[in-house]
Amino acid sequence: MQQVLSKLFRARPGEWGAIVLLQLLVFLIICTLLIVKPTASAMFLSEYGAVGLPYMFLATAVLAAIVSTGYSAALRRYSLLRVSTVSLVVCLMVLLVCASFIRYPLARPAVAATLYLWTALFGVVAASQFWMMASFVFDVRQAKRLFGLIGAGAIAGGIAGGYLTTLLAREIGTRNLVLLAASLLVPCLILTAVIWRKYVARKQSAVDRKKKVNAAYEAPHRLILGSKHLMLLCGIVALSVTAAKLVDYQFSVLAAERYGDQDRLAAFFGFWYSTFNIVALVIQLLFTQRVVQGLGVSGALLFLPIGLGIGAMVMLLMPGLNAATLSRSVDGSLKQSLSRASVEMLFLPLDEDTKKKVKTYIDVFIDSLAGGLGGILLIALTQVLGFSAPSISWCVLLLVVGWLGSVVLIREEYIEAFRAQLSHLKPKKQRNRLKSHHRKVMAGFLQVLETGQMSTHEKQLLYVLERTDDLGGETFREPVRKLLTHPSASVRSRALRSLYLQPGAELVDEVIPLLEDTDGQVRSAAFDYLFSRPDAVGRSVLEPLLDSAEPEVAGAALVSLASETATNAFSRRQWQVSKRLRRRIRQLPTHSPAVRAAWYPFLLTAAGRSNTATGRAFIQRCMLKENEAILRHAVLAAGESQHEDLIVPLLHLIMNPKVRTLVINALVQYQAGLLGLIPGLIRSGELSLDEVRRLPRVLEKIDRQQSVDVLLSLIERHFPHDLPLRMEVLHALNTQRRDFPQRKVPTKLVYRRIVAEARLYESQQQRINVQHILLHFTRSQEELDYREAYAALLQRRMTGTFNRLFRLLGLRYPPADIIPVHLALRSDTVAIQVSGIEFLDNLLELSLKRLIIPLLDRRQRMNSEAGAGYLAVDADVPELRRQEFKSLRRTLRARDNALKVAALRLISTLNDPQYLPLLAHYAVAPDSPKKIRLVAKEALEQLRATLAPALSSPAL
Repeated sequence: MQQVLSKLFRARPGEWGAIVLLQLLVFLIICTLLIVKPTASAMFLSEYGAVGLPYMFLATAVLAAIVSTGYSAALRRYSLLRVSTVSLVVCLMVLLVCASFIRYPLARPAVAATLYLWTALFGVVAASQFWMMASFVFDVRQAKRLFGLIGAGAIAGGIAGGYLTTLLAREIGTRNLVLLAASLLVPCLILTAVIWRKYVARKQSAVDRKKKVNAAYEAPHRLILGSKHLMLLCGIVALSVTAAKLVDYQFSVLAAERYGDQDRLAAFFGFWYSTFNIVALVIQLLFTQRVVQGLGVSGALLFLPIGLGIGAMVMLLMPGLNAATLSRSVDGSLKQSLSRASVEMLFLPLDEDTKKKVKTYIDVFIDSLAGGLGGILLIALTQVLGFSAPSISWCVLLLVVGWLGSVVLIREEYIEAFRAQLSHLKPKKQRNRLKSHHRKVMAGFLQVLETGQMSTHEKQLLYVLERTDDLGGETFREPVRKLLTHPSASVRSRALRSLYLQPGAELVDEVIPLLEDTDGQVRSAAFDYLFSRPDAVGRSVLEPLLDSAEPEVAGAALVSLASETATNAFSRRQWQVSKRLRRRIRQLPTHSPAVRAAWYPFLLTAAGRSNTATGRAFIQRCMLKENEAILRHAVLAAGESQHEDLIVPLLHLIMNPKVRTLVINALVQYQAGLLGLIPGLIRSGELSLDEVRRLPRVLEKIDRQQSVDVLLSLIERHFPHDLPLRMEVLHALNTQRRDFPQRKVPTKLVYRRIVAEARLYESQQQRINVQHILLHFTRSQEELDYREAYAALLQRRMTGTFNRLFRLLGLRYPPADIIPVHLALRSDTVAIQVSGIEFLDNLLELSLKRLIIPLLDRRQRMNSEAGAGYLAVDADVPELRRQEFKSLRRTLRARDNALKVAALRLISTLNDPQYLPLLAHYAVAPDSPKKIRLVAKEALEQLRATLAPALSSPAL
């Protein structure tokens, strides 16, 4: 029976105890209210008439202000349990006092007013206390499923209370009805204590209680004014209450005109209040949860204002009690079902302390204050402006417009509230340093260079020198020249680089002495400066440098010469760069190991910059060497060369972890040249699958739309079933979206991939669920070991699918929203996981929400219950075995070889003859890898040996 109810109402095992107790409590609260409310309304209208209603609205507002202030003060000092108990006892005593004095005619006017005020305050105070307690029992995801079901208890209480009043009003009289209502508050006190101790107190640790005691108090109105979410929530509550007061006034006035007798009026009100609650119960049980899940909280909140707007238009077109009853039925049915559950969910993003401070304040003070404003509005409309009851509908329409606007605005604030809860998980943005050409900045740079010089900090000088490259101009030349004698080698080298970029050759005489500098970077910069001005320096000075026997001199000179002539074929021939390089390469074997090691970096750098066939051939040979130092320089040279002949050797080297980072950076330098070659290399088979799996790390760094196209082709056309490659591609696409947001990813393709991964995740959840249940029905230790291994591998595959799913979501939605959700769902804290799911629930489009959110809810439940959620209470083992057969057969048909091996080994221990044909097929399947065939053959032999006695039995 419990399983049927769980499927019908989406409640889960372990939740029904709290649900039933909460339903019973709210049933008694609302039943009490609906017994007193028709009686109080009838008594008041009989004593004061409809003209007194607006004044009672004002009196309610004043009394609510006093009550809410005292209530907030009490909550600061005492627990919600104690405050709730005291408030219920006070309500009980008021009813007993009214029942005692109601028999005296002189006291009846006072009793009528007291009962009317009691009804107004009890309805908001008791309901507010109840829903606050319910929000402590359930988290936001549970509330979204269960508040509708729990609220059905309130509606059932309204039905029972209303019909009891209708049936008993004439039989037992008003006094006994009040006593009956008072008697129902006794079990309410007991249930409140039981629910608190059983479901709330256990969740509050001693540390949490101490933290709340020591927390600084902040007034509720300050918290509300500081939160746009709470301001809009107050606006929705106030507008809904004000509109409801106007509608209730229309209903009461027109009913009083038709039914003058007090008992007939009480019966009329009791009948319709119960009828409204019957409609509300149907809505609550059949539609509330589905509407909230499908349209979200803000979508569910739209129904009530739209319904009241329609009722107001009907009243204007066809005024009368029927139209008033229609509007009141909309308010009475939707307010206690769909609207109530939705408004309660607006409190869920708040932390517990804030919720305790503001919820009752809003439910009591704001609610009653809005009622008071409704009273003032009614006095102005009816007694000052002379509006008839039907004409008040014009004002209702104006309130509805403002109400709808508040609902639309609160949607983003509701999402933002959950976004704020996950803000600590957002990736931090890196600030880009901006270059400025502003006159003041230039003056500051110049001052640093002119006045600082030797005393200025090295990092500050390097920072200024870096920016003077962009600023240029004659102004900076002289201050930079003076830095050639700076004590820091880094500053001297950087100053030379700055002067190298400026025209003129008047500094040659100052640079030549720097060829003997003790620092290699300074010497290299000096060579670059001199070889960039060969006419001013003269070949007579440069030739001896190139012919030197010292690698630090001749090598550095050759690198500078290769750099300067790389783009000038005439100069390259004139200086015979290829011949000089070839000669130095041929001399390598004649040198000692130490000298040879010193020559390799210079020769490889020159080979990369020279743009010669000799250089490329030398680089290719060095890329085959095992010496890590030579290999690293060869990779750097290949990156500088940017010749397509070196792309394939670089791609092969990407599997070497020692130089992988250098290889990736080298390949990135090829840009479009690399992108154009990759598809052909894959089709021709020149790249292995392992090498292709490393490609996304390269492509993610290339800022071209073609990068996106090539990445998608890897998983769409070339390797559609390879899961590791798919994960790498998705990671690369996420990086591209982060670093190069102007690059476009096809939205339809991403949507299809999201759906595919979500369905795969759902299938994996079902398969692992079957395995976890069957772990409790294993027959041997061997089966247990293989089943645990298979389940563990399935769990790893499911984790991979989960990560890929969020990578894809990061391509369709803002990464700043998806990344915190992903991290939240991987958190160990249940509250953070729940906030992440709820935030995503409001972020996703409807079609994806219906597919993904149930999977995440199931995942969160299984994780939080530490596996307990896997085990069914009355597991049907034969049905589970049939599901397992289908699951294992699906695994063997897939392309995951590791999972196939684990499945085959599990099958070998199951002693089930239905697996024999399956194993026989895979033992000889020509399209299966050799390892799969061998494992299938072993499993087949083991299973046959185990089943041999049973298969040879005459009974079979």
